[in-house]
Amino acid sequence: MKLRHNHNGASVISVVLILAVMTTLGAVFASLFSTGVEEATGEAVSTRALYQAEAGVETATGRLKKNPVSINWGWQEGYKDKVLSGGSFDVEVLEYEARDSVLAAPYSCEPFENVITSAGANPARTIYAVAAWASTMDMAIELYDNNVTDCADPSASANLLASSNTSAKPERLRYWVSAAAPATLTYTIRVTGTPGDGYTLRIAHPQEAAFGTGRTCGAPAGPPYDECMRALISLGRYANARREVFTGLTRNP
Repeated sequence: MKLRHNHNGASVISVVLILAVMTTLGAVFASLFSTGVEEATGEAVSTRALYQAEAGVETATGRLKKNPVSINWGWQEGYKDKVLSGGSFDVEVLEYEARDSVLAAPYSCEPFENVITSAGANPARTIYAVAAWASTMDMAIELYDNNVTDCADPSASANLLASSNTSAKPERLRYWVSAAAPATLTYTIRVTGTPGDGYTLRIAHPQEAAFGTGRTCGAPAGPPYDECMRALISLGRYANARREVFTGLTRNP
């Protein structure tokens, strides 16, 4: 007599296992798809924020380069929460100085003046400095809140506000000026390194009242029109994304 096997129980178990595997795979694919959508959406929103920042640069540049020079090149109010195509941007208009030198000692001090104007609702308040060098030795930069009278001992006349000291990379520091307008403030950038090393130092800061170390930009002569370099910091916003653009520009007569 032959025994007959009942395969119904085995079939049910197989079906349950297959369904469990398919459910797990479905959940994994759904998660991957969701993550991909979120990443694509995040990238698109970030790109739109970058477009806002670039639009801020273009808008401010257009204003600065309008004629007459005597009115528009001296414009420094910038923009605050300017709405454009579902997003917005802020723009700060800053002076842009080139302070290139060689370290005669292990340090060099570069004082400069900030003017926070009372005109307009959005005076510039950012100090941004970048130092670079060609040698293999490292340098560092420091920002102090006064005119340093002794570069070997800056703490004797000023307080350290910010510093940058990274290995084998250009140094960058940024500081937001909190003083109420109007205010005229003196700061010092201190560069440290190996004596004999040359460096390039760029300082962007709120406009000096008598800034005039560059080539002539056109009539009328004298500040604030005779310096041909400006810097723009533009912050673009779109949804929850933020992107920033920093650029410099010049104006010919």
